[in-house]
Amino acid sequence: MTRLSVPSPAAVAACSAVAVGGMLAHNLLELGPAFLLSPETLIPIAIYALLVVVAFRAGSGIGVRVALVVWVLLNLVGGGVLSVLPLAILPFVPEQSGGHYAAHVAYAVAQVPLLLIAIGAMRPGHAATADVAPR
Repeated sequence: MTRLSVPSPAAVAACSAVAVGGMLAHNLLELGPAFLLSPETLIPIAIYALLVVVAFRAGSGIGVRVALVVWVLLNLVGGGVLSVLPLAILPFVPEQSGGHYAAHVAYAVAQVPLLLIAIGAMRPGHAATADVAPR
């Protein structure tokens, strides 16, 4: 039987905290302190928290790994990259300044550690993860 690996719950928690920190830094710099209590900030934080709780569950399977990868890619590509570009499909025209680009770079880079452990955990027996037998 092939043993599947799952991300260490501590690693998921730490990397999620970094990812949330990047999102909060972006929102604070770009939108101001009042925006930190808006649904656009609180809902993503709740999703990160849910993924951490699921990762702490013993024997969490492929679903948590796929959810982590999808969520992080959505934040990295959608929030970190695409939403800074002046694209006609966006319902807003993003500011094209160095400060705005820097906020998005911080947002995107903060997603990378969580993406790396989530993708790394897709490989059986990955050294940075805990091995568990599938249910």
